[in-house]
Amino acid sequence: MKIKIRIILMAFMIALGRSLESCTTDPSLANVDLTMKATTSLSSLTSGRMAATGLEFTEVRVGVTEMEFETLEEEENEDSDDYEDADNDGEDDDEEVEFEGEFTVDLIAGTSSPDFGIADLAPGIYEEMEVEMEPIMADGNTMFIAFNYTPDGETDPVRYEYSNKYELEFEIEDEAGFQIDEGALNQMLILVDLDALFANVDLNTATADVDGVVRINANSNADLAAAIEQNLGSICDGGEDEDGDGEFDDD
Repeated sequence: MKIKIRIILMAFMIALGRSLESCTTDPSLANVDLTMKATTSLSSLTSGRMAATGLEFTEVRVGVTEMEFETLEEEENEDSDDYEDADNDGEDDDEEVEFEGEFTVDLIAGTSSPDFGIADLAPGIYEEMEVEMEPIMADGNTMFIAFNYTPDGETDPVRYEYSNKYELEFEIEDEAGFQIDEGALNQMLILVDLDALFANVDLNTATADVDGVVRINANSNADLAAAIEQNLGSICDGGEDEDGDGEFDDD
């Protein structure tokens, strides 16, 4: 099953840090440094940090297989399907740029294995960034989230595990376009909002397995899994992170 999600950013939300020194060996290109991280209303997570919902997240992983950048011109021509696939080196004649691989992203630490690295990208105005996720992690999942939660009437926290094996495609779009500058390090941050993912999901109705762990997936507590998946379209956001602290800059 493949779920395609488009997130339209009416303001300039995917912003780029341009004040840092460039790492590119070709001054005509731009550096793009991408970070993905989990967040809650209490700000970006560190290990064991509690969400406002009372969930204490201990492990949050996703499997990323592709990141794609599209220019305004490419987006306009997309429906014709007459453009060529981009090479993995980040350059092509049609201004569609794809970076492919198999990355397991630790959203609490904000790291990926292997590391995303810093990619060279042709400078210009880009309208859309796509992130594709697939079940490529070692456990066979696309997304795995473990957290502790104390159900109503209980005194001790219970371990919950949510997972899915979907192909997920997030399209984060800025209608005005965003500028990637040559000879500069453009820092891009994607935050995955865990409060939004579990909004209006009644975890008190879940049934634990014999080992005491509550598993939420297509085969166990499937009604709760369906409720969580209804929230997938509201969990991703992009913003500027010039200081690299894993949070959007105030301005």
